[in-house]
Amino acid sequence: MHHLFTEASAHAGLARTVEQIGQPRFWRQLILLLQQWLAFDNALAMFYPRTGLPRALEIFDARGEGNPEAMALYLSGLYQLDPFYQACQERIGDGLHRLEEVAPDQFRQSEYYLKYFHDHVLEDEVQFIVQLGDSGALSLSLGRRERFDSASHGLLALVCPWVVALMTQHWQQHSLRPTPVAGMAHQVRDAMSLFGAKVLSERELEIARLILRGYSSKAMAERLAISPETIKVHRRHLYAKLDISSQPELFSLFLQSLGHDPQDP
Repeated sequence: MHHLFTEASAHAGLARTVEQIGQPRFWRQLILLLQQWLAFDNALAMFYPRTGLPRALEIFDARGEGNPEAMALYLSGLYQLDPFYQACQERIGDGLHRLEEVAPDQFRQSEYYLKYFHDHVLEDEVQFIVQLGDSGALSLSLGRRERFDSASHGLLALVCPWVVALMTQHWQQHSLRPTPVAGMAHQVRDAMSLFGAKVLSERELEIARLILRGYSSKAMAERLAISPETIKVHRRHLYAKLDISSQPELFSLFLQSLGHDPQDP
């Protein structure tokens, strides 16, 4: 009898979600529906344009706590270090994607993970992603304090086709499209290089970005088609030019370029 009531509730939730397609409460209703099947601690619906600033469409915290300051920091430019954002920009296919599938090889050792992700997104993340052609991508992120196990991934994979279909239908019917703010977006993109623009070469800036995102020397070498030894030389040079000696100091410089004091909580 318990399972009967659970299924009836889920079907009712799905009906309410369909009713909200094109309406302001769609994302919240979809998140609540998913939570009936699977426990997670937070959720975030985002629109990532090809050009312009990302837009948060729905922010959900299961404990009702939330953290506006953390979201403001993310939207001010920290999103550039998010492996799912990078995957969206590289036009990863529609569907369900796991953190380990899109993250660089040393992501969990990166300062972004240690200083931001682990505190706010938590231990693990999965995302439903829908590509919107040249306009950008939609993502629905689910965060958890513990790893999503194989059963959880299996359940999410099972519901993925209709979740993606609902996200697509909602976007097509939504009348208020986010408008890219070109000038502001240009400032945010420039933040990635502001801390070293006057002293670093283009190659050193490129390597600094990859270091911040959590790539190892080997992975950077493969991505840039140069040797790991050359990567290490560039790393030494950029550290020397910036008068730093570690990745935490590089991350602090990046936060300063976003107008954030690294000493702030």
